[in-house]
Amino acid sequence: MKDELFEFQKNALLGNISGEPLCEHYKQAWRLCGNDKEMLVKLALKQQSSPYFSHACYRKLGLSKDYILENFAEFINGRRTFEDIEGVSGYTYQLYVGYEDDFDIAADVTSIMWCNSSIVIPKTKCPTLYVSNYSDVHIVLDGYNSPRIYLFDESKVTIDDCDKTSDVLVYKYDSRADVTLGKFCFGSVQIFNKTLRL
Repeated sequence: MKDELFEFQKNALLGNISGEPLCEHYKQAWRLCGNDKEMLVKLALKQQSSPYFSHACYRKLGLSKDYILENFAEFINGRRTFEDIEGVSGYTYQLYVGYEDDFDIAADVTSIMWCNSSIVIPKTKCPTLYVSNYSDVHIVLDGYNSPRIYLFDESKVTIDDCDKTSDVLVYKYDSRADVTLGKFCFGSVQIFNKTLRL
C-alpha cells in the first residue's frame, strides 16, 4: 500500500488528529494489523475507532475516499459484513464509502462516509449508524426501530419516513451537521448536540 496509510499512522502517533498521541492500546492494535487490509478495516469499524477514523479522514489526516475505494474495495459497500469485531457474539459491522446507490441496513453497526444514498432500516432492526465526511443520506424506518445515529462534520441526515412505533436518537458532533425531518416522520426523534472527544 502507498504512503497514505503510513502518513495516517504517523499523524495518529504524533497527535495531529486528536491533539494527543495515539494511546498504547491502539498503537499495539494498529501494529498487530501490519498491512493486513481486513484487520485494518476491522480496527477502523470498532465503535471507539469509528469517530477517530472518520474525523481523521475529514481533516485530510487519515485516508482519502479514492485511496479507500482503490485499496479496500473488497471490504466496503455491502461486499463484506464483519462479525464479532468487539467480542460481542453475532454483532455485525459494515463500511460504506463513496456509495451513491440506495441500500438496506444489514448490520448492527454501519459506518457511512462520503455517501449520497437513500437508506432503509428494515422492521425491528435497531442499528448504530456513523455518518461522516460530507455524507447526505435519506433514511426510511419500516417500524419498531430504535436506531442511534452519530452525525459528524457537515454531513446531513434526512429522516423521510419514520413509523410511529420507532424511536430515533441522533447525536450531532458538529454544529454544521444537519438533521431534517420529513413530513412522514411520525416517530419520536430526539437530537442531542455533543462535543467530539477523541
